[in-house]
Amino acid sequence: MNATHALGWALVHFLWQGAALAILLGVALALIRPTAARTRYTLSLVTLAAMLILPIATTLRLYDPGVSTATGTFVAPQPSSDLTASPSPSPSPSRAPSARNATVKSLPPIASATQPNTGIARFTLLRDRLEPMLPWLVVIWVVGVLILSVRLAYGWMGARRLQTHGTRTVPEALQQVLARLAARLRVNRPVRLLESLLIEVPAVVGWLRPVVLVPASALTGLTPQQLEVLLAHELAHVRRYDYLVNIVQCVVETLLFYHPAVWWVSRRIREEREHCCDDLAVAVCGDPHLYATALVGMERIRSTTPRLALAATGAGGSLVTRVRRLILPSTARMEYFPRWAAGIAGMLAVTVGLLTTGSQRLAGESATDAAADTTRTAPDTVLRHPDPAQPLAQRWEWARTQARQLNRRMYRVGYAIKRPSWLEHSVYVDRGLEVKGENITFSGRMFGNFQGFIFRGVRLAPLTGAGDSDDIALLFGFSDQGGKPALTRVHVASAYLPVDFRGRSLLWLGSATDAQSLPIVQDLFAAASKPDLREDVVSALGIHGSSDVVVPLLVRLLTGREPDGVREQAAEWLGFHPSSGAVTALSAAARTDASGDVRQRAAESLGDNTLPAAVDSSIAIAKTGGDADTRRAAVEGLGQKTDDRAHTTLVSIAQSDRDEDVERAAVEALGELPDGRGLPALREIVRNHRSSDVRRAAVETLAEHLPPPEAIALLESIATNDAHADVQRTAVEKLGELAPTAETVRFLSTLLSNSRTEDVQRQALETLGDIGALGLPAIIDVARSHPSADLRRAAIETIGDKLPPAQAFDILGPIARRDRDSDVQRQAVETLGNLKDERAYSLLVDVARTNPSSDVRRKAIETLGESGHPDSVFAVLSDLARRTNDPEAAQEAIETLGEMKDARAFAVIARVARTPGDVDVRRKALESYVESASSDSALALLKSVLASDAPEDITSKVLETLEEMDGGTGIPLLIETARSHPNRDVRADALRRLAESDDPRAQKVFDQTLRRP
Repeated sequence: MNATHALGWALVHFLWQGAALAILLGVALALIRPTAARTRYTLSLVTLAAMLILPIATTLRLYDPGVSTATGTFVAPQPSSDLTASPSPSPSPSRAPSARNATVKSLPPIASATQPNTGIARFTLLRDRLEPMLPWLVVIWVVGVLILSVRLAYGWMGARRLQTHGTRTVPEALQQVLARLAARLRVNRPVRLLESLLIEVPAVVGWLRPVVLVPASALTGLTPQQLEVLLAHELAHVRRYDYLVNIVQCVVETLLFYHPAVWWVSRRIREEREHCCDDLAVAVCGDPHLYATALVGMERIRSTTPRLALAATGAGGSLVTRVRRLILPSTARMEYFPRWAAGIAGMLAVTVGLLTTGSQRLAGESATDAAADTTRTAPDTVLRHPDPAQPLAQRWEWARTQARQLNRRMYRVGYAIKRPSWLEHSVYVDRGLEVKGENITFSGRMFGNFQGFIFRGVRLAPLTGAGDSDDIALLFGFSDQGGKPALTRVHVASAYLPVDFRGRSLLWLGSATDAQSLPIVQDLFAAASKPDLREDVVSALGIHGSSDVVVPLLVRLLTGREPDGVREQAAEWLGFHPSSGAVTALSAAARTDASGDVRQRAAESLGDNTLPAAVDSSIAIAKTGGDADTRRAAVEGLGQKTDDRAHTTLVSIAQSDRDEDVERAAVEALGELPDGRGLPALREIVRNHRSSDVRRAAVETLAEHLPPPEAIALLESIATNDAHADVQRTAVEKLGELAPTAETVRFLSTLLSNSRTEDVQRQALETLGDIGALGLPAIIDVARSHPSADLRRAAIETIGDKLPPAQAFDILGPIARRDRDSDVQRQAVETLGNLKDERAYSLLVDVARTNPSSDVRRKAIETLGESGHPDSVFAVLSDLARRTNDPEAAQEAIETLGEMKDARAFAVIARVARTPGDVDVRRKALESYVESASSDSALALLKSVLASDAPEDITSKVLETLEEMDGGTGIPLLIETARSHPNRDVRADALRRLAESDDPRAQKVFDQTLRRP
């Protein structure tokens, strides 16, 4: 059989070989406890290695260059219509040996072809269908490997890029932490630690010279202890050579990409690898809770990490599973074989179906979790109570019994209650779920219109057999803890909203009255021990519409000894109940409660309460409350009232309250009053209020609530005439947001010319930039001709940001050459460098050589060094560095050359340092060379300068540099100079520096010199 057919049959045979290996691994993993990560990891690696070896071995076994395809075709002739009814004809004796050899190499052992066997006929039919397709299968496989190889190479380059792009050194303290952890983990290879701006979780890249990358967000978003344990995780990857193993693993995935079992085994390897490193990190830090907290903290800020980089919260299994395995190892989820075997059986069925139909889809796609993700929100089982008419207490006990009988460790019990008459909107309370809207994400408790928001989960109606309604669904999650069900989650929401069950079973009890439901919820509150759960159960209490029963319960919680979070929730829900008892309790809490948070929440809830008495209480608290935060909350509540007394009170507070923050809150509340009732008062406040901050708040509020024509006229008047610059700036900013038109551009241009305050002019310039293309001509005029240099500089920055490079160059080039202010020229030079335009580069070279201002020349040189043209820049900088008539430009050029880290640049700097000339230029060259070049090269240069007839200032700089070199690397040469330099003054200076040094070698030589006769 030729190589193509041998490889094709090997790929086909690997379908059942790979499935068999995966089944064996699934059995082994089901039998091994989840905490034995090293054993599970080793078995998974061995399985993947066997998957790589088997196709190679099959290809070698089948390949026989002496057997032609024609022979193989003869052994398996085209079937006739009566093949299954009569024996197949035997091959002729002369060709039987070749036929038998071909059969052995092409197919698994089968019964003799001379025996009547329908299985042989079917197998022959299957083989005949596949045989002509084998070359095409190989072609498809090769194409798939090439495509995935490109993907693999891109991932490798991405991982390598992380080491060089967007990185910088970390603080020395963190370097010491890494060194200490490396010693504890017995990591003998040198490991670099860098801060990266491109990733958001710690990651390790490289094998021979590994680099640990720490995201900038981790340095500020995690505690030092959390960061330390995550570094221990990354060092565990280094110690175990996981980066190398991961590369080999990716190669195997690429070669055997068409088999789902390969991806399944590979996923197991990555999960167990992370578990192994988790175990090592916990062994180092000794606190699994701390490590789990660190993992969760990093998960909140994570982003995609390149495939070949190993990250602490990377794709190594479910984060929830990892945390549960660390915190509760006895409850770690295991892979139960029957469920897993069903998946493998389905895969085998698909494989056989593809083979028997002769399908060309033998190169399967890699498995993904997309389908699984969409089903995890649904419950795995739904049981509905057979008789919803029974009392709720009996149905509740039925649910508990069913959960025990089904051996459910985690499940949810739910029922529905009537929507309260006072609830005017939808409600959603679920601490464990995020709700996504446009550019925003919520979680916890939400009230209002949820149109346009995305809720993860499934609708209740199809599960419960009831239609969508505006009833309230109460769902309580339980888990088995020590043989007893413990409350773990509370879901209170309008019944039409989706629910995320996360695969937990649902036991649905039907509908219930408030009288039936409230005792159940009270018992749950009494049994709940965690404060956050108790807060959520308060929501389940407060949502009941029977105010006569619920309000006393909430008042008891508000005035009791519960934690502040629970009492805040009681206050919030009292605000919904139109009851005099609720108003009385909230008013008392807003005035006298010991907790500021509770006082503030009570004042807010008075604003929500619809009873007229709540208005009186809110007014009293807004005027005479004990602290500003509580009064501000009461003021905000008055903004929701339609009562004339609320309007009068808000006007009075906005004009003359003793606290400016409360005044601003009153201004905002006046804007929220219905029918624009508060807008006339706001106009008066804008004109006459003593505080500029309050007037600014009034400007913002009027801009939002006035009709646009009125708002524009008012804003223009304020921007022109107000006595305070901050108020004018606010008016200008709001004008640009409200009316980005040509008329506004003309007004702002006039303001730029006529305003006497530069801050207002600067705000007008910024607003023109925000308006966009309409405002750019005015900005260009400012950059060219405005009398203020600061405004011209700001306009230049805006031009660089807003205009295409070619247009920006045409404007900025003349400014960089001829503006009357050197600072403006420097800004133009810097902006030209950011354009990345060839013409701009040529202009920078000209400015660096010919501009009359040394500051501008130096800025041009600095910008050239950052321009990304190393070869061309080198020639220009070399010329400038050797200039004798412009020392300042030469020094800047030398500094820029040193930053290039280029051998040619070092050679130029060394030549300048050795060549007689300006002393300051030579000192700069010595300084830059020592800072940028290697220690050996720096010592060689310093030694050659000492050996020359250099001026005293230069030799003094050399000796100073030797004394200050890191790690005392310059001390030996300093000692040599003190002993043997021909110039006595140089020897004395060197000896003096040895006396001042803390290096033991220097002290020893100095002491010896003192004892010398």
